[in-house]
Amino acid sequence: MASELPKFKYNYFLVYAPDVPNTQRLKHLPEHMVQNAPLFKGGTIKLGGGVLPPDSKTSDADVFQKVDGTFIVVRGESVEDIWEKLKKDVFYTSGEVWDHSKIVVKPAFLATADVKFE
Repeated sequence: MASELPKFKYNYFLVYAPDVPNTQRLKHLPEHMVQNAPLFKGGTIKLGGGVLPPDSKTSDADVFQKVDGTFIVVRGESVEDIWEKLKKDVFYTSGEVWDHSKIVVKPAFLATADVKFE
């Protein structure tokens, strides 16, 4: 007899936000970090970071200069809710970091040790 699959307690979404050409990411990084610190602390952002070109490694000395996008796993109610959050981020509002036309937001579920079920 097959057991029922658990029901997830929270809704999560995967965000991929590629950068515009000649991105000004480093210029806006300090404000981006300050804006997002409370979202990390409160559990809204579960995980996030920079995306690198295929020929890069995180151990490269110039890794921060090579970042060409962002990935985020974020908790929210809907895709629209996530878009509202993204549109408040300086990487979005500045118009100098994320390519608005290429941002992808998709529902996702997490497989981590601290996932909560009902």
